[in-house]
This record gives sequence, C-alpha cells and structure tokens, in this order.
Amino acid sequence: MNRINYLITGASFAILSGIVGCSSKKENKATQDTINVKVIQLGSAAGDNAQSIVYNGTLQANKSIDLSFQVSGTIKSLAVQPGDFVKKGQLVAAIDETTYRSQYQAQAAQAKLAEENYKRTRTVFEKGSIAEIKMLEAKSNFDQAAAMAKATYQNIAHTKLYAPESGYIGEKNAEVGATASPGQPILKLLDTRSVEVLVSVPENEVNRYQTGDKATVRIEALNNEELEGRISEIGVLSLNNSANYNLKVKLDNPNQKLRPGMLSKVVFNSKSHHDHAGSSEIVVPFQAVQVDEKGNQYVYVAGSDNKAKRKQVKTGELYINGMAIKSGLESNERLITSGFQKLTDQSPIAISK
Repeated sequence: MNRINYLITGASFAILSGIVGCSSKKENKATQDTINVKVIQLGSAAGDNAQSIVYNGTLQANKSIDLSFQVSGTIKSLAVQPGDFVKKGQLVAAIDETTYRSQYQAQAAQAKLAEENYKRTRTVFEKGSIAEIKMLEAKSNFDQAAAMAKATYQNIAHTKLYAPESGYIGEKNAEVGATASPGQPILKLLDTRSVEVLVSVPENEVNRYQTGDKATVRIEALNNEELEGRISEIGVLSLNNSANYNLKVKLDNPNQKLRPGMLSKVVFNSKSHHDHAGSSEIVVPFQAVQVDEKGNQYVYVAGSDNKAKRKQVKTGELYINGMAIKSGLESNERLITSGFQKLTDQSPIAISK
C-alpha cells in the first residue's frame, strides 16, 4: 500500500512539474521584446513654417495668342518652328496672294475708269450742259469702285501673318502647301515676358488667399531656384466639377529663362491675412501618421509606463513641416517618430536619444 502511494505521489509530482515547466515556457514566450524608439515632444503649430502650405504648380505663359489668317489660301511659307523666339512685327507665315492680286488689279482698273468718267461728267456739269443728278451718279460710282479696290487690296495685306507680340512659338498647326481658312489657328504665340504658375487648391483652402498675397515659387528645372510672386487670379469655378480651384501666381520673366510647362513648388504665406494653423492645432511629421486596413489614421505615443500607446487621430492641413492633427492628440504627449513600424498597442519601448 505504501508503495502504491509513493508511485502515485511521484507521478503527481512529475505531472505538476511538467505543467509548471510548460507554463513557464509559455510566459517566457509571451514576454515581448523591448523596442527602441525615438520621440519628440509635441507642441502647437506656432512657427513660421507651419503657416505655409506647399502646392505643386505648373508654369504657363501669361498670354497665349492663336495666330490665323483672315483670308483663305495655300500656305507658301512658314518661317518659324515651335520654340523659336519672334519679335513683335516679325513675318511668321504667308499664303499665295496671286488670286487676290488679280482681283485687286481688276478693281483698281474699274476704279480708275469710274474716276475718269466722274471727272468728265463734272466738267460737263460745270458748263451747265447736264443735270446735277448725272454728276452725282458718276461720283457715287467712282466712290464705290475706289472702296472696292481698297477692300480688295486689304486681302493682299492679309496674306501675310505678323507676330502681334514678342514671344515664343508654342505650336505649329499647319505646314507649307496646306490650305488655310479664315480664323483657323496656324501658330500659337506665347508671350512669356511674364509667366503664371497654375496651382490647384482644395475648396476648403481657396478662401484663405487673396489677390496680391505673396508666394514663393521654387522651380525644379532651375536647380530649385526660388522666386517671389503674387497671386494674380483666384478661380471662381471648380475644375471639372471637382472640389479644386485654380490660383494663378504671376512671376516676372525678364531673361526668358522661365518656360511654360516647367514644374514648381509653391508656398503661400498668408500669415498677414489668415492664421490658418490654429493655436490648438498640432503639427506632426508626415511619416509618423499611419493608416490601418480600415482607413483609420493613427500614431503611437510613449506612455509614462514605457509602453507604446496607439491613438487614432484626425488629420488636417498639410504644412511645409508636417501634417496637422485636428483631434486625437494632446500637446503634452511624446510622439514616437522612429521605430513605430514594429509597434503594437502596449508594446514595451526604450526611448533612444
């Protein structure tokens, strides 16, 4: 009997030891590794950089002119190519004037004949040999013939196309030998003595700006050279029924180095008119804001117990130094900015300096 109790007791001890051993292994396995992170102390959006929103912009000519003939005919010369710079009054294209020259010569001959008839009739009238009405009819015929000859001559003048302004040829829409029609664009002339930067602005931001507000434009094609301009126009119609509106920033271009189509970054500094980063608004680095599979935005902050806390946030405007947080964070919290990719809620953390 004692032997049986001993065996049972021994077996029980072995089973308990196994259970304890397994539990210890599970606890050790459940223990999470401490993750090294970096943090920043949050603050409000006070600061000059927080007042500036960065937009993408595209340069366009201040004035775009479609050049076309006023009469029809076969194009016999096109003296320019896209990209060429032309001066005001320079001949850029011409059509065959043969038909119009012949018409003018015929009209000029009719006008000369009418003039001679008028002169003879007036002489006879002055002698009292004919009624005044005959002299007036002759004068009317002469005036009509002269006017028609003058109008026909204008057709000859319109066979030549001159640049109305100095600028660059942006497009060529016809070739020599083609038939030009009145009003049909042959060339596009771009007046680039000044240029405009076209910026698309969301509807919730467009009313923050006014005509005349300053803007800094950084031109990517010119080694990010910074130029200062001013808002010249604010759109009143949305773009293609979207929630965006166009703003135009005018830039001087005295040396013609700014060309239509160049890409740019635009910063509007509307601090003098609108404090659009509210005193309660917090700005955080872009990379610290993450999005889960449901589309919720969140960040991690460092708790006083050295654990990471996941906090869902609502974001606002994009500023030059980060993204505004409308809700979900307090200004006295420590935001995790590095190492957050490995974190989950309540992960143990060690703050690196």
